[in-house]
Amino acid sequence: MTHPNASDDGINLGDYFRIIVRHRRMILKVCTAAVIIAVIVSLILPKSYSAMTSVVPPIDVLQKEAGLGGGFGGIKSDLLRKAMDGGGIAEMYVGILKSRSIADAIIERFDLSKVYKIKNNLTAVRLTLRERTLIQVTDEGIVNITVEDRDRDRAAALANAYVEELDRQNKRLFVGQAASKKVFLENRLKEIQGELSNIENIPSREARIKEVLFELLAREFEVAKIEEAKSMPTIQVLDKAIVPENKCKPQRGRITISTGVVSFFFSIAVAFVRERFNRPALLK
Repeated sequence: MTHPNASDDGINLGDYFRIIVRHRRMILKVCTAAVIIAVIVSLILPKSYSAMTSVVPPIDVLQKEAGLGGGFGGIKSDLLRKAMDGGGIAEMYVGILKSRSIADAIIERFDLSKVYKIKNNLTAVRLTLRERTLIQVTDEGIVNITVEDRDRDRAAALANAYVEELDRQNKRLFVGQAASKKVFLENRLKEIQGELSNIENIPSREARIKEVLFELLAREFEVAKIEEAKSMPTIQVLDKAIVPENKCKPQRGRITISTGVVSFFFSIAVAFVRERFNRPALLK
């Protein structure tokens, strides 16, 4: 009959317990020392703060700008059309936010090379900023930007700076589209105007078509000039980042507890190793 405290391979679980009891002082000392060290380290570690801002794409503005609402005057942007068709405007924003252009603008704006104490290595500064920044999209299409920094004020400023740079890049892209459209319309108007200057040599029906086309293009040209000049926001801020009140790191309680648990099992393993060498017959 198998002993109730033994497993199938004959190992007596009671012996294991007696080993732990026999080495309880060593286990207690190791755990106590590890916990004390963990507390000291957690107190020495610098504090970090995280700030978050949330933005949503203004769908109505993008539909108008992308020309998805119909009409001859819409800006034809394949990128925006695909984003709208796939419901991926938020993902497009994430791509822009993670771009090198925005990273470099923020690095220069806050002099992060000096803040992160990294000299003559812009790539390393970008990597550090990326590691301290979390950009996510919720199921509802909200873009959350969370930035961690050792200065609570700078954490909030960095998060808000991402939104400002995103808006600046969007305006540059959209205004660039409007400018290209204006140039195209202007050139086309000059061509038709040149043709109409010799209207006596054009059949009456064709001349009438060109006159109507000239009127339409002139109207669209005025719209393009307005689109190029306007400076409306291309995103909407749902929650602006505020200065965090509490630190996010170090999490002293979690560090202490996890260190205590790990040191406890480590010391038990040491106890069994010592028993193995001191009393090999017991653990065979």
